[in-house]
Amino acid sequence: MNKPPSILSLLLALVLLAVFGVLGAKFMLGRHSASTMSQLGAVWPNIETMPASERNFLVELAHTCNVTTREPVRAEVVDCLRSVQMNAAATARLDGLLKQAPNPESTPAGR
Repeated sequence: MNKPPSILSLLLALVLLAVFGVLGAKFMLGRHSASTMSQLGAVWPNIETMPASERNFLVELAHTCNVTTREPVRAEVVDCLRSVQMNAAATARLDGLLKQAPNPESTPAGR
């Protein structure tokens, strides 16, 4: 006859699954966050040094438009951010940040 598993062994299995789930979620969130920052870095190379409010605004837009599914090039990132439905103030804020971003087309080659 087979004995049913004890409550202690079931509890241990549940704890192990919970720990595995939390660690897996942290790993995936970290990778997604790094990917998002990398995509935004195509437009704003100084994204890490921006004020937190501006950086958080851009990250929120990037998550809303799912920027990580786009090609990691400037035009694609800008297109993605502009595709988010925003009010006039948010659109003006994004436009201001885009004007502050270095434009590689205006930079002479080799510098």
